[in-house]
Amino acid sequence: MYQKNSQITTGVLPVKKSDAVSTTHSNKKKLNRVSSRLPITAFLLLTALVLFSSCDSSGTVGGDIGPGENSVDRTTVMLNDLETVDLNTFSGRLQRASMGYLEDPLYGDIQAVALLKPSISRASVDSIRDDATMTLKVHFSNAVYGDENAVSSYEIFEAGGIWRGNELKYNSEVPVDFSSKVGEFQVTDEDSIEVELSEAWLQKFKSFFDGPSTTRDSTYVNDFPGLAIVAAQSNQNIRYIRFSPESEDDRSVTRFLVYSDAFAPDDDDDDENGDDDNGDNGNGDGDEDEGPFSRVLDVRDWGSSVVRTNEPVSTDGFVLHNSERVLRVNTDISSEDLKGRNIVNASLVLTLRTDAEAAFPNINRQPVETIRGHSFRIVPNDLVSELFVRNPRFFAPIDEDTNAYRLDVTQYVLNQVYGDGSEGPIFVSLQSINGFLYSGLFYDETATDTQRPRIVITFVE
Repeated sequence: MYQKNSQITTGVLPVKKSDAVSTTHSNKKKLNRVSSRLPITAFLLLTALVLFSSCDSSGTVGGDIGPGENSVDRTTVMLNDLETVDLNTFSGRLQRASMGYLEDPLYGDIQAVALLKPSISRASVDSIRDDATMTLKVHFSNAVYGDENAVSSYEIFEAGGIWRGNELKYNSEVPVDFSSKVGEFQVTDEDSIEVELSEAWLQKFKSFFDGPSTTRDSTYVNDFPGLAIVAAQSNQNIRYIRFSPESEDDRSVTRFLVYSDAFAPDDDDDDENGDDDNGDNGNGDGDEDEGPFSRVLDVRDWGSSVVRTNEPVSTDGFVLHNSERVLRVNTDISSEDLKGRNIVNASLVLTLRTDAEAAFPNINRQPVETIRGHSFRIVPNDLVSELFVRNPRFFAPIDEDTNAYRLDVTQYVLNQVYGDGSEGPIFVSLQSINGFLYSGLFYDETATDTQRPRIVITFVE
């Protein structure tokens, strides 16, 4: 369905003609000198105008249209062939891992279990001594999904099976061995917390750490299940563990610490830095987590086991999740109606509904600041991997005044109208895959013309 908007005409201001100039013999030489410089002056002026216009290429509608007798017109293509596609993307080895439990009346119940395994590198810890103890230092992102002020309780267990971070996906549950408890803690508004791990678990880890050098790595990967951080179902939020620095000013990340009297500074260490070979605190990186009796073991593998259940069915819009659901847009553009027209811009417009989320003010959610778009002439068999690793073709921030996103699909539409073959569908996804959970409710084709999904095409006649 095409909807034609009112025409906008750009005109030229009337130019006042100058009076004739008579040139006397006395000023002809001056005029000749001036006129000889005109080509250079004109060239410089033209160059400046070109540079100025190129710096202002913002991609807005009509931005490339200069003065003239042309008129700008718009055609709106209402999109009716929309389909949400469930695609569980990867949840391991991201910048963050989620953990917690939340019953979101709009987007369903979410159980998030953080998974992690310590490194067995001997770069900073040559062996686990008999007097050693071990802790997990957890650093949190500032963002909280749910009730920001609620106290959350967590327990640490051994994972109930072998997992690998680069294979973890959302809605693929990793079992937990609830008979093997390793630690527990509570969180309110802390940015980090250190948890002591059980002696029984430490001895199990020690048997792998001190194993034969020829087989220890492969045995560890294949036989050691690692840890699972599980939230109590009384929790009202989901928090995010950091595995990458949040900023240049705060580069702290989650890691393990090993404590032992053997790491105490030697009396002969004149500068009292803890270790003559390894630096100020034993491993040479000056990490603020460490004391004089500790060494760092980085996290070798990590991820999340996130399962969403009891999600309500929306009857007046569609829901997208960055973790597990995208929108497939099958465009219905009639090339016959647009051929011969000078198309200068085309925008795919999606509008976010905010009224539904506003009904639950106690639930804090990550704002969907951007959406992305991928297109494929032939849809790949492993679509989730392509969307995960391939840079998006289209990108749009939210317009906070209208809650709309406008993907610039100009070249896509030009190829559809003037190209030899179909461009294929556009797959729209939220924000990015970075460990945060993003969800959004959008207006569908039953909404008003100013809110429903559409492509607005601008052309010059």
